[in-house]
Amino acid sequence: MRLFSIPILFLCCAQVFGQLTPNALLASAWDDPSVLLQREEQAYLEGHDFKLPLLRQLQLRTSTRDWDPTQQELAIRLQGNTPGMKRTQASINANRKALSETTRLELLQAALIGRYELVVDAYFAKQSRQLLLQQQQVLKDKKAVFAEQLALGVEQDLDDFFRAEDDLLDLERRLHGLGSEVTLQRTLAKIYTGKEDTVAVDSLIQPLKLVFLAKGSLEQLPPSVKKEQLQAELAELKLEMERKESKNLLSFVQFGYTGNSKDPLNNRFRLGAGVTLPWPNGSKLQIEERELAAMQAKAEASLEQQAAEEDLLRKGAEFFKLMEQHIFLKEQIEAFAQQYDPQRLHASGLDNPETLLRVKESLLRMEAEALAKEKDVYQAYIAMLSKTGAFSQEPAVNWLSPNLELIAR
Repeated sequence: MRLFSIPILFLCCAQVFGQLTPNALLASAWDDPSVLLQREEQAYLEGHDFKLPLLRQLQLRTSTRDWDPTQQELAIRLQGNTPGMKRTQASINANRKALSETTRLELLQAALIGRYELVVDAYFAKQSRQLLLQQQQVLKDKKAVFAEQLALGVEQDLDDFFRAEDDLLDLERRLHGLGSEVTLQRTLAKIYTGKEDTVAVDSLIQPLKLVFLAKGSLEQLPPSVKKEQLQAELAELKLEMERKESKNLLSFVQFGYTGNSKDPLNNRFRLGAGVTLPWPNGSKLQIEERELAAMQAKAEASLEQQAAEEDLLRKGAEFFKLMEQHIFLKEQIEAFAQQYDPQRLHASGLDNPETLLRVKESLLRMEAEALAKEKDVYQAYIAMLSKTGAFSQEPAVNWLSPNLELIAR
């Protein structure tokens, strides 16, 4: 009776829990906590202009001459920013917005990768279960044949009978493991969507079509590369701002007034200015530090791009290698099925049930191996696309859908 418990468990799960489509699962990535937090930062950047004012500081100064309150000196001091500094600040602000958007895309990609992996796991768990149930039925039939042969005295060796029994127990453990895997998938789906539903995947894009998609995606680079490039650009802009700051020699402009109530004719207005002499000072050290930071950021951007390109080539090579192995396995299965198809063998006069069952068992075993290899292909496909900008492009596409449908958000 234990052999029937796993299928019943799957049926119960299908009845109790709702069905979550791949598109709904993938769409939840845009509401991932990390993405939402980054969107808050973007909203703040959009809601504030971060403009550098032309007037940096306005000071009102006063003093009393000779301790006489009637003799008051007033001065208004203005410190300003140059138009060049204002333009650089505008570029810095634009860079920060682009950097924030790129960070959001990077976080979105990370959220999508986990969901894509869950879609692949859910699909192959379903396919594996169906294949295991077919293998289970063949083993049951084999065990029944061996039992009948033993009862008739045709077969005296019990090894085949107990080997079939052992294989059945192994299948039961694997089916139970699949049940636990489905439970884990449901838990992950709840984390992603807030709903404890079963991920229902009826079909995936055909593996052969993946080859063409993969070739087209190899020219794109992930958001992490653009992020490093923007950070290098930001470091250059900060260096530019530091240089313009050091060249802003006019420190301040001051308007003064000296009042004398005892001698109104002695009231005076005056205009003054402060100029910073181009003398080596602290700004030289600050500029050198900015130059070093810009050099480091540029080097990091270059290394990130190089690493991303190399990683993409490795992932691509792994994908095509697995794809070739999968195609070879499918060709082997097709050739074996054409030559040793159980129905054709039976029609040709082979009526030994044990032999027919062994052939069918061999065919199912080969299909199980091909299915495992096919899952490796899809996992390598997701890993390869994760090294490109495919997951963060607009409009968002479901790269596992047979029709490459858009992800409705």
